[in-house]
Amino acid sequence: MLRTMIIATALLGLAMPAWAASPNINPGLWEYTNKMSFDSDAPVPDQEHSSQECVTADEVGRGDTFLEDMDECDITHQDMSRDAMDYGMSCTGPDGTRMDMDASVQFGGNSVSGVFTGNMETPMGPMQMNIQMEGRRIGDC
Repeated sequence: MLRTMIIATALLGLAMPAWAASPNINPGLWEYTNKMSFDSDAPVPDQEHSSQECVTADEVGRGDTFLEDMDECDITHQDMSRDAMDYGMSCTGPDGTRMDMDASVQFGGNSVSGVFTGNMETPMGPMQMNIQMEGRRIGDC
């Protein structure tokens, strides 16, 4: 479920309903870095994950394509503008683990940044996941 959440946090920041104005995101090759820290009774090391992805103009205009890998999650609220998005989602993993997440993402044309907080119950007890996401356009696809 964490891998799905990492992907979702990086991509959901780009997602918009088809009826809304397009986000301030320039198509091209994007690089994302997610820095995660965890607050829990069990020691969980901080993690960093980087990825690259080609984002097309069609995908920016059809934000729902970014949600296709999120079968485990339901969007609970969403407030969007051209330059920012705040949203919440609730996800349930195959093992029944549930996570509730709140996020705030800012769009800057050739950059995106976001802060995500997820609360979950795990076999190790309650855990809070904190993610800082940075993305930048690094060129053409």
